[in-house]
Amino acid sequence: MNKIAVLGGSLLCALCAEAQQPLAILKEADLSRWSAFAQNGNTQYDRVMDLEQGVVLRAESHGSASGYRISQSVNLEKTPTLIWQWTVENFPFFKRVHEDGIEKPVTEFDEQHKHGNDFAVRVSVGRSALFGENKTLHYVWSSQSAAGAQWKLDEHNYVMAVNGPEASTLRWQTVSRNVAQDWQAAFGERIKDLDFVTIMTDADDIKGQAVGYYGDIAWQANSALTAN
Repeated sequence: MNKIAVLGGSLLCALCAEAQQPLAILKEADLSRWSAFAQNGNTQYDRVMDLEQGVVLRAESHGSASGYRISQSVNLEKTPTLIWQWTVENFPFFKRVHEDGIEKPVTEFDEQHKHGNDFAVRVSVGRSALFGENKTLHYVWSSQSAAGAQWKLDEHNYVMAVNGPEASTLRWQTVSRNVAQDWQAAFGERIKDLDFVTIMTDADDIKGQAVGYYGDIAWQANSALTAN
């Protein structure tokens, strides 16, 4: 009896452990299951080797806004938490000729407005619409706003700054977000599933440049990490 109970308990633990395993959607910068999309020009994406993270995705924008999308239904009741790694090399900037005749970089712009909606790294989640525009929640590393800042671009797009300028660039950050909770806070809706995840590095609105890096991305049932 005791032996059977132990075996049964071991099997249950094994099943629980399996259920807690992350559901990877991006691993070692493998984009074979992702589809490219472009909003304005083409950001350059390359697989590169990082000493800390291994193979990662480097994204460089020159006045462009394009990225990659993975379209698959995600059950937020089973896997509500999205976890990813990223870092920034150069926040979005543009160059302007000043009064002294010298061209200098400008890093100040209104990123909370559609005309300045540019970020070195962005991970977005969304729901597809049968008619009209998709609804999308954007997680960004802001160059202007502190971590925790949130703003509404329009009725279909909401932005959450999960890292800000206070975080060191060229140092990897791990982000863990309960997407179900964030979606309700952003749109006032309780949802049970999502349709897609995207990544995008862009600097088209300011006609500038930006460089960022993406590591692994995964869905998980529960996370020991605290959301930024």
